[in-house]
Amino acid sequence: MRIAIIGAGPAGAHLAYLLSSRGSDVLLFDARDVWEKPCGGGITAQALRDFDWLQQTNTPRQMVSSVRLISAGNREVTVNPRHEFAIYSRAELDRLMRNRAVNAGANLIHARVDSLNKANGKWEILTAKGENYTCDFIVGADGATSATRRMLGIRFPPQDFYYALGWHMKPGQNSQANGWPDPASSGNPAQADIKYLHNLSGYLWMFPRADHLSYGIAVKNQETTPQVLKQLLLDFVASQNPALAQELQASNHHSTERATFYGAMIPSLQVASWDKLSACNANDNWALIGDAAGFVDPLTGEGIHYALKSAELLAHCLPDKLTRYDEMWRTEFGFEMRRAAQLLHKFYRGKFAGAPFTERLVQVAKFHRGVRETLRDLLAAEQSYIELKSRLRKNILRI
Repeated sequence: MRIAIIGAGPAGAHLAYLLSSRGSDVLLFDARDVWEKPCGGGITAQALRDFDWLQQTNTPRQMVSSVRLISAGNREVTVNPRHEFAIYSRAELDRLMRNRAVNAGANLIHARVDSLNKANGKWEILTAKGENYTCDFIVGADGATSATRRMLGIRFPPQDFYYALGWHMKPGQNSQANGWPDPASSGNPAQADIKYLHNLSGYLWMFPRADHLSYGIAVKNQETTPQVLKQLLLDFVASQNPALAQELQASNHHSTERATFYGAMIPSLQVASWDKLSACNANDNWALIGDAAGFVDPLTGEGIHYALKSAELLAHCLPDKLTRYDEMWRTEFGFEMRRAAQLLHKFYRGKFAGAPFTERLVQVAKFHRGVRETLRDLLAAEQSYIELKSRLRKNILRI
């Protein structure tokens, strides 16, 4: 059985490794070489436990031991997850995973897939280079804006995405003297910052990475304009590093010598989309995994864990148990993701005791250990969304 996987990010490369390791004929397509994706790379402690091979490599990563949560009103609380999580260089993580797949026997083809056609029970693949391939099964693993998903006739509405933008920034001379956070100079675990926004569904961040910092903002698509998001992010950068904010302002909000601008779409499916989502078709021999399937936490935007998990589930179902794939991903994480989608509006836009919910959450967490521990577990992906409301209610009633 020949299987074509379109997209060689974490989901596609991991699936290619799993299938090739057991002797399948795998074609792995991606037009891009590995590249730095500034808004990605975060891997929860749970994912590090589930996929322990991630810790058995020298791939550059920054361990994070604390997270500072900042409300829109600038209240702060620092939480310390029970287990450190990692923020990888996405270029290096992708290189690691592609090499694993190739070493296991996958054929990595550096070409963009332009069209898919089903004929005589086979899939015909045409690349931008004019090359033709045939295969028995198609897997879409080409990210949030998946062309494969669209070619298979599945479209997510604009409301099923976050829009993210930001800069990844390398320190310059005398950076620490000018207030620049130094995430990894000593190799010790670092701190990440998350700031909630007023009347917007999303957040700002500063994530330390192995050799640079990632500043960014992600908000539900179409809630506001990119210009507003840029200004909110610049204000956040200015609160931590005024000199860098001035440098970005002078560049007209574009890239500079040490700051590279990026924009990206991140899946954040609505409840209705989770309910109708089918990530495979046993009759037509195709499936979707990772971001291409929308398998991203709707509240936080974290997706690497679900990319790897969906790859493992699909590998288990191929070649003759494909009808079980939809049931398996829903059981493994789909119901949790649906619950996160239900909570999203209340979490980011809801009110509690006369103030925005996130404002009160940070305020109460600062003085109440039970709420602080709930936030700690939520950030570490160790708190179920299904049980989150009841746990918060119990803690708040004790105050």
